[in-house]
Order: sequence, then C-alpha cells, then structure tokens
Amino acid sequence: MSEQTGLNVTVADRIATITICQPDRKNALTKPMWGTLASIAQELSDDIDLRCVVIRGGEGVGFGAGADIHEFVRERAGFEKARDYGMLHAEALQTIQNCTHPVIAAIDGPCMGASFVLASACDLRIAADNAKFAVPPMKLGATLGYPELEIMLDLLGEAALFEILLEGQVFDAERAREIGFVARHVPLADFDAEVAKTASRIAGGAPITQRLHKKMINRLRQGGAIDAREFDEGYRAFDSADFKEGYTAFLEKRKAVFVGK
Repeated sequence: MSEQTGLNVTVADRIATITICQPDRKNALTKPMWGTLASIAQELSDDIDLRCVVIRGGEGVGFGAGADIHEFVRERAGFEKARDYGMLHAEALQTIQNCTHPVIAAIDGPCMGASFVLASACDLRIAADNAKFAVPPMKLGATLGYPELEIMLDLLGEAALFEILLEGQVFDAERAREIGFVARHVPLADFDAEVAKTASRIAGGAPITQRLHKKMINRLRQGGAIDAREFDEGYRAFDSADFKEGYTAFLEKRKAVFVGK
C-alpha cells in the first residue's frame, strides 16, 4: 500500500504497519487523517491473511504531537464543528479497537493528546525510553469526548486518568509503565527490534486464538450478561484445524504451522 493523507501502510510477513508521516507537524493528526485511518483500519481488519497491525510514527519525529492545532479554527471552533470532528475521531478509534487482528502502538518520542488516545485504542503499547506522554486539553480550553474518555478510563482507571487530565503534565516511559499504559519500555537503540520481535510473536500464534481472545476481551469491556451464543464462542477454537495442528506439533516437538482454519 502507498502513502495516503499522511499515513503510509506496508505489509510484510503478514504484519501490517501504519506509519504516521507528517513531519512538518511532528506527526500531528489532521481531520482527513482520522477519516483515512478509519478506512485503512477497516481494510486491514477485513484481510484475513494478516496476523498483526503495528501503528507507529515516522520520519524520526515521534509517535505524534496530538491533533493538529493549526486546523482547530477551521475544523473545531464551535459546538457543531467540534462534534462532527469528534464523531469522525471516535469512528477511527472504534475501528482500531474492533480490528480483527491484534494492534500494537509502537511509541517513541512525543505521544501527546489525540496521539495518546490513539495509542490507548490499540491492544498493546511498547515504548522507547525517549517517549514522552501528556494529554493537556486543559491548556487549550478543550475537552475530550465520551468515546475518548471511555477508552482511556477502561485502560488506566479513574485515579490515573484524573491525574493525566487535571494536571496536564508530561511524563516519561517509566511512569507510563507504572500506570499500565505501556506494557514495557526499552532503550531507543533496541526499540525497532523489540517492536519487530513482539509483532512476530503475535503473528506466530494461532490466528483464531488471537482473534477470539481480542473479541472476547472487548465484549467483556462492554459489560452486561454474556448470552449462550457468546459463551459458546469461547470454545469454538477447539473445533479448528489450528487446534489440531497446535497439539500435534506440541506432541511431535516441532513448531506449529497455523493457517487460521
């Protein structure tokens, strides 16, 4: 795939990488980019040959500086514009959350505001030790909408979310790990290799297992009683060819070759 509206998509070894490429704005996200991101995420979700998706910043300027403030007057000044923008934003975040495949946020450098929310919508976050985080709408007189807050509250919990939003302070990768935002952080020199190894480990697992676990966890987040159909889905993998391949490979002491069936 080629570059589209500041987003570059490549696929290798069944791993898709979405690279944010707007270096003159420090990889800030524009309104068109949110719409394109939703389309890309849906396209990748529909590709059953994929095993994992990685979202990262490009051009050596970090994961992203948040929303592009230069377009605020044109795209977000006033209730109607802000709501329209927010709905587009929410659609992209939901598409990422609902992506069939596991999604990794690979974070180096700044990860601020809307970029932080984007990373929150991913399933796993890995940071370089130069990563910096903040969500400072209080410095702009802006607010996050309910969809963004719901994603962050579910991930971080009330205490950490209040700390981030009410103080608006910049914090480092170690603090991000302490509050459960990133799974781990590594030296910048090891960052690319760690992301690649993580994506490879995910891609090497049984895809039906990976997809069902993601789907089931997302369903549990929604709350409410699990009905009989949903309950049974938790055991469908045991009918799959991949399950047979998995236990056969284990008994034969060889690496399993999963095909997603």
